Amino acid sequence: MVVGRCMLAALLLVGIVGTPVAGLTVYRLGGEGAPPPPEVTEGGADFVQFSWADLDAKLQGAGESMTIEAGGISPLFFTPDQNLVETVGERGGYVNTGGGTCGTCPGWVEADETSFVSDGDPATAYYEEKGSAPVRVRGQRYGKSFLVDLGGLFAVDRIRFSTRAGNEANYIEHFHLWTNALTNDEAGISSVDLCGAGRTDNCLDFVGRDHRLLWNFLDLYFQPFLEVQENTLSTVEVELTGDYIRHVTLHVPSQQFRDWEISEIEIFAPGYVPNASYTSNILDLGREVTLGALRWSGHKDAAAKVDIRSQSGSDTDPNIYWRKTLRGDEQVVYDSDGDPLTLRAYQRLETSERGKITRDADNWEFWSTNYDFADSAGIKFAASKPRRYVQFQMDFASEIADGGQLDYLEWTASPPAVTALVGEIDPWQVPPAEVTQFTYAIRPTVGLDDPGFDHVEIAAKGGRLVGVNAVRIGGEDVEFTRVEEGPDRLVVGVPKIDIDRTEEVVEVDFNGEIFRFGATFAGHVFNSEIPGDIQQPVQVGDATALRDGNTLSVQAFSLSSQILSSLDLDGGVFTPNGDGINDGLDISYDLLKLVAPTPLLVEIRDLAGRLVRQVYDGFDVAGRHVRQWDGLDGSGQRVSPGIYICRVEAEAEEGRQQRSGVVSVAY
Repeated sequence: MVVGRCMLAALLLVGIVGTPVAGLTVYRLGGEGAPPPPEVTEGGADFVQFSWADLDAKLQGAGESMTIEAGGISPLFFTPDQNLVETVGERGGYVNTGGGTCGTCPGWVEADETSFVSDGDPATAYYEEKGSAPVRVRGQRYGKSFLVDLGGLFAVDRIRFSTRAGNEANYIEHFHLWTNALTNDEAGISSVDLCGAGRTDNCLDFVGRDHRLLWNFLDLYFQPFLEVQENTLSTVEVELTGDYIRHVTLHVPSQQFRDWEISEIEIFAPGYVPNASYTSNILDLGREVTLGALRWSGHKDAAAKVDIRSQSGSDTDPNIYWRKTLRGDEQVVYDSDGDPLTLRAYQRLETSERGKITRDADNWEFWSTNYDFADSAGIKFAASKPRRYVQFQMDFASEIADGGQLDYLEWTASPPAVTALVGEIDPWQVPPAEVTQFTYAIRPTVGLDDPGFDHVEIAAKGGRLVGVNAVRIGGEDVEFTRVEEGPDRLVVGVPKIDIDRTEEVVEVDFNGEIFRFGATFAGHVFNSEIPGDIQQPVQVGDATALRDGNTLSVQAFSLSSQILSSLDLDGGVFTPNGDGINDGLDISYDLLKLVAPTPLLVEIRDLAGRLVRQVYDGFDVAGRHVRQWDGLDGSGQRVSPGIYICRVEAEAEEGRQQRSGVVSVAY
């Protein structure tokens, strides 16, 4: 798929170009060589440029297996003649040598000989002269090993090693090649898994000391891919199957009766890497802004996948860092001097002091769901309120010949209309499929420099809008303009809300109905006097003491005896591995018909019915409730991957009612 820049530009011009867009700012990540967007060149909007290449770990930026250039980011791609070994350091890999210097230490280190076989210079080599003292451990002779970490998974199809020109007689007569894709932990295996508890023999068929040391000390089990005992070639080229691997070990047993050498170890994996990711820095937009449309330019081949996500927040870090005090299980969010822990301070702690890392949900949104790559002409930025900081994450999944590229990301923003904006709808519980008059109340907090607003939008999800009846400001009826009235969206023009009307409640009476169990009514405000002004979302809150909804959702009266309904497990799959992405499972449920709080229990059990974690045990009133499971069991340990049962039980006059659903934990 290719996003046409001409078509994209045409879409962006609609309703903007030709009209000044004062107050609008367009931010761009990457694409420094691309023309400025039309809002800037023809509409006078401000423009802020960020660079793909300015990754900074202190700002939580990171790239893995990526080609990062001013013109775009894409997964690494290698031609058939590119030697991966020469660039392992650029990807966080290495070339180490084994053989050891004592009877108990692993001896996997970088040394001069590793540079000889990976420098791309055919005139240098690692050389062993016949009769030289071999490495001995407990009286036995061992050989030499070279361990290559490619820095990622690659579809390796060839491995080649050779002598220097003129030294062809120094070929390696006997050698092993071992390959590995994942660490034991990444693969979810252990010696118990593979061998059975209590076994002490060579159940993994280790072919030598170095093979075993890789398992014992580096947590790597290598498949013995090839052994050749009577080689006579000075250049050895081995074809592989093209399976994805990350580590290769070339092991040469002790050869005491002949000289031998290696000039270069070369590994080839043509095509794209299977997985690559880019996480931008936390980008400072300079002030709180209302985030508008997100769009991008790029392409992807048919078999490739490009996932784009965003998060936004109000401070410089989306995480909360905890320090273990070493007094039992106590953890605190400050250092030994009493100062709040930052990422840098957390990283300076001793390993034994580093506690958990949790999400700062008060100041940051959770990561958005993946934006549809096909919507690159413009999609609403996933943010529930004005924010100052944003961050993006792009994941690339590729086949050998199919990959993708992002040229740049762009998003629009404008100053918020008001400093704060809370709202609620009343009534919040009505019969389904019955036209009802609702009151949508919003309370703005307007600052001295806020532009204010003169339009209110209400959009329905799970319901239908019929029409507007009246508008009040501060309890007084005011004239209004019907700008748009449709089943899913209505827009009304109202008298200007500015500093003189701060904290005055704006109420919109409209008719509508809800379907099945309930509906959500999202609200936005904007200022028509500012072309390009981005609609500011209404936050759930107590807009007025005269209304008791305190919600933007409306539930249906239950006409049956059912009080517990609509258990929602947010897809039922999550990965609580501490990376800040999909770490918590939202357990949502609706309580109907209740006039008083009722006992409510939320628990997680395994498939055998054993209790894993009691998530909540308390009292709930009617409405939608959300509890979160963090993937820990009752003792605070991370549960094993697998299938679990989430059970919600409510107790009322009608008796106990329960609902359950399946939860899948994956890492």
